[in-house]
Amino acid sequence: MDFSWEVVQNVSQSCSAVIAVPLNTLLIYLIVNHSPKEIGAYRYLMIYISVFETVYALLDVVVSPFAHSYGSTFIVLVNMNHTTIPNWLIQILLSIWCGFYGSSMAVFGIHFVYRYLVATGSALLKTFQSWMIVLWLSIPVEIGTTWTVLTYWPCAPREATDRYVGAANINANINETLHLALDEVEYISPYFYELGENDELVIYWPSFVGIGINSCIINASIFTIVYFGYKCYKILNSLVPKTSTSEKNRQLQKQLYLALVTQTLIPLVLMHIPVSVLYFCSFASVELGPLSGIAPASIALYIILDPLPTMFIIGQYRLILYSMFAYSKPK
Repeated sequence: MDFSWEVVQNVSQSCSAVIAVPLNTLLIYLIVNHSPKEIGAYRYLMIYISVFETVYALLDVVVSPFAHSYGSTFIVLVNMNHTTIPNWLIQILLSIWCGFYGSSMAVFGIHFVYRYLVATGSALLKTFQSWMIVLWLSIPVEIGTTWTVLTYWPCAPREATDRYVGAANINANINETLHLALDEVEYISPYFYELGENDELVIYWPSFVGIGINSCIINASIFTIVYFGYKCYKILNSLVPKTSTSEKNRQLQKQLYLALVTQTLIPLVLMHIPVSVLYFCSFASVELGPLSGIAPASIALYIILDPLPTMFIIGQYRLILYSMFAYSKPK
């Protein structure tokens, strides 16, 4: 093909892992060794994001998925010519990769809840300062597991999928567009319609139900972010510091809030909007073809960019970075 989206996506995924892993390692170093004491237990949540994104980057380059849209579905594929991983394991890893996508907003949702509890001085803040923080950190894991199961169960290849693929000439389309035969790839697909007994298209309800539940999870996570983010914003802007110490703490809380908002906007723009377009086009049977490859490429870009707001917005970290990489000491 003249313009290979597979190559573009695979290169972006490799670059993502090469850059994201040291970036997040550096951020973890800053959090552990140079965090202001006022940050408290929030450092554990910050480390949690960095570990999450590091694992996501490594999984992204191991699986190396790319996307293709055709008719009433889009397909997330893995070129089996480029991997030695068994087909059955690729199916599981591909579903787990989708699970990471599904849990990404929940990770940030917990952070906004924490920032709100700090701003209000709620008694629930103690749950982040004891063993109960494990319960909070387990929420994205549970959501990711749900996404993984609901991706693998209704979206894995099966007999009806193969019949639809043959009837809709997806095989020929993939061969023409990607220069790959269907037996050279493993894939998952939100397969919304299937061929009935008389070769008519009928709704495949497991996909609708599975994708519907996954969409509700994402929307609930985004609602949590917007709701607690707005309430936190109002509180931070209404605080009147009484001493220089309280002013310093207020400025730190504003920096943490701004870093978190920026960190959240990056996956929202680079992950959820492109994938939402894919879902909408599939529902409407609008074919995007190779353009659907923008979604995996932008996901790889998110993993690189997301550590940067924390590193450069929080003053303490910014000064340490300056002292590490500049020739003169910061004032």
